[in-house]
Amino acid sequence: MFLEALILGIIVGLIRRGKISRLNYVSFSGKPFIYIAALLYLAIIVMNLGLFDYNSSLYSVFLLLAYILSALFLISNISMKFMVVPLVGLGLNLLVFLANRFRFPLAADAAARLYGTEMHDLLINGKILFFTPADGSSLHFLGNIITIGNWIIVSAGDIISAIGVVLVVQAVISDKFIQTRNRITFSKDIFK
Repeated sequence: MFLEALILGIIVGLIRRGKISRLNYVSFSGKPFIYIAALLYLAIIVMNLGLFDYNSSLYSVFLLLAYILSALFLISNISMKFMVVPLVGLGLNLLVFLANRFRFPLAADAAARLYGTEMHDLLINGKILFFTPADGSSLHFLGNIITIGNWIIVSAGDIISAIGVVLVVQAVISDKFIQTRNRITFSKDIFK
């Protein structure tokens, strides 16, 4: 969903007569935070390939650290226009993750419709990593209960974060006051 939001932000910025080259001139604070968070997400994907013990708490620790580092990156760049919006979305996802003991609520009927009855049964029996049935979970209304088409289930935090990414990217691309050069150049006529 992040990639789609990034592309949509670029399109909206270009429609608003922005230039994609302005993305090169934005300097973010706390870059190591987001790089380490991305590596932690990648590590979770590799561990899910069956290279690690399913019952390990390392999954939850990596995901929690990735959320915290992403939040630190967003907080360190809070002065940028609209940066508070993805921070709110991330905060909602982190809140529901912590309230349900390191699991996200997932709508069982949506899981059955999109992924089949086997996935529904695994969800009900608690065999899906990071997910718990939305019925009876804490803050279930913030869980993954919103279906988009027939291909993805998202949470309110995911939607707010995606809207925030669109707003930040289009604001950067369409900002006419972003510096376009790293050094000052003088006109030849200024010294005549």
